[in-house]
Amino acid sequence: MSERSQRLPVVGFRPTGDGNDDGQDARTESRRATFGAVARESSTPVDWRYAMCPIDTDFMRFGPFRGLVAQWRLRIRRGEVLPRRDDFQFEDFADWLGRIFIAKVEREPFNLRFTLWGVKLVEWWRVDYTNRTLGELSSNPDLWRMTEIQYFAEMDREPFIGLACGFLSQHGLAHIKVLGLDLPFSDGEGLTHVISTHMKIDLGETIEDVLPDCPVTDFTPDY
Repeated sequence: MSERSQRLPVVGFRPTGDGNDDGQDARTESRRATFGAVARESSTPVDWRYAMCPIDTDFMRFGPFRGLVAQWRLRIRRGEVLPRRDDFQFEDFADWLGRIFIAKVEREPFNLRFTLWGVKLVEWWRVDYTNRTLGELSSNPDLWRMTEIQYFAEMDREPFIGLACGFLSQHGLAHIKVLGLDLPFSDGEGLTHVISTHMKIDLGETIEDVLPDCPVTDFTPDY
């Protein structure tokens, strides 16, 4: 990973939701029964909701993700729309290590292959997606590909900061709900990488609950 000639300033906001409690006790079961379909706030058949935010949205509007968004924006080179993957160092993710995935875009056919799948994500999903493609290890890989590939293909067509929120029910873990922030990268020709960080949220929480000031537009795939 190349070093830049001059390091950019670090914006040191710490995230919340460290995910130390898996909530697998009787209280979790009670909450599942209480929230039911309402908690799913889903726009897709896979119990996940996808949303788009303009790439120029003020980083302060991203709540617990604001520090990472600030770092991402600082690394956009003059005259370019997105930062390049090699402009980020691992220390830039210090507060989110373990909860990050890095994916490289593949083409012909379009897909994403995960080059890094954090240890906390392995714990939550109970699978390791490193060197795997979208949804490959889920109970319904074709449904995931049909959903998420459209979402990332739209990010490729017209870049945005993405949000993905949902349950891990396709991995047999419906008692876990996460919110992910998807940051696009380009090495000059379209979308080349996506770096995403995740936090565990309460079963009844929505994107708007966690990020009340963030302007979101729902993305709904075509089926």
